[in-house]
Amino acid sequence: MKKNNILYLLLFVLIIMNAFFLFNYLGRPDHKGPKESGIFIVTELKFNEAQVQEFNTTEDQHHNRMRDIGYSTKLLKDELFHKITASAVNESSVDSLIILISYKEKLKEKEMFSRLRSVYKLCNDEQKERFNEILKRARKFDNKRPKRKKKSE
Repeated sequence: MKKNNILYLLLFVLIIMNAFFLFNYLGRPDHKGPKESGIFIVTELKFNEAQVQEFNTTEDQHHNRMRDIGYSTKLLKDELFHKITASAVNESSVDSLIILISYKEKLKEKEMFSRLRSVYKLCNDEQKERFNEILKRARKFDNKRPKRKKKSE
């Protein structure tokens, strides 16, 4: 019984993460993709040429790692969702897939942290203050929910 509850909880978390992904990447037509954030960082922090070169190198590495993690996560999720329609389901294999997917999500979070940390290390003292302000604004934005249109009765 407890295994099922854990399975349902993990499945719920995966559904929420997918919904978040779909909203962020498909639900915003004005969003130009991951490169837009790099341009924003360079312009907002007013990086010099040396900083821009180092930033571009680390950004390329970051995007490659995120792409690889995303691809392997997709394969695991495909395998998991293929089991939904199977005639018999081995609960331990489902649990194992969910654990692997969770591990991949953990890797994505660590990679994002590493990216932001490397940007911070590139900054001079003035840029570090500006970077902190940007992070504070971004965290406030994360807590806002999109406004819903009221249904007319």
